[in-house]
Amino acid sequence: MIDLTQVDVGLYDTITPVIVDLAAETGADPSQIMLVGAACRDILHAAFGHAFEARATTDIDLGIAVSDWGISTRIDERYRQIGSNGIRYRIAETPVDIMPFGDVEDPEGITHPAARGQDLVVFGFRDVYDRSLPLMLPTGHEIRIPQPAGYAALKMRSWIDRSVQYYGHDRDAKDLALAAFWYQTAAEISERLYDTDEGFALLSELGMDVEAASTRLLGEDALSQLSAANRGDLARRWAERDMESLARDFLLPAGGPRSPSLERRRALVAQLGR
Repeated sequence: MIDLTQVDVGLYDTITPVIVDLAAETGADPSQIMLVGAACRDILHAAFGHAFEARATTDIDLGIAVSDWGISTRIDERYRQIGSNGIRYRIAETPVDIMPFGDVEDPEGITHPAARGQDLVVFGFRDVYDRSLPLMLPTGHEIRIPQPAGYAALKMRSWIDRSVQYYGHDRDAKDLALAAFWYQTAAEISERLYDTDEGFALLSELGMDVEAASTRLLGEDALSQLSAANRGDLARRWAERDMESLARDFLLPAGGPRSPSLERRRALVAQLGR
């Protein structure tokens, strides 16, 4: 579905020094590092063949699969913390959020980094990491990147959490709208809809509405990235949220294709959550 070889190497200019520095200074295994957040989004966007810019950002978000707190301790010792979230460090002159996950999680996908002093939600990180793709950096360091549906799964939970905590926070909704656009314009998704019995049945059910059917597939694929327990948890939390607020903010980047009307966005959001 995506072709990582067509990604402009310039997108790695900030990521690569961070990974090189982390590996050299803390002994972190690059293959245990998963790129998430806006840098992940931008690489997936390019790998789908799109050139218009998404929301700009200057920081990097990394998940690190760990078996204990050793790496986190070495990161705390080596790098200066910045900001107030307890997980942001200046690494290779770049603000980097470090999110440990794996064996340090509790069953609900919560970790407790000592430097943060409060819970950190890493729901779904382990599931998405297990299904992630290798991402080769120009230096030969290989990290991991979520599949597009894995990225969407993490964004769905992120939207749920931030919509509760921060009224009017629209970043995750816009990122989900962009992920839906990837599916709506991807040749492979079109083939699934027209060339498989299951896909064509869905397309027929939705009146041959390719965009709606593609968005439904994104929601289904996102759930398939998660364990059974996490699928149920995400579905329950999603059903409790206000979909009108998501539809209002379900907008494409200003420099890209025109966003659909609010009525149309409501219809697409409904399919995403089916």
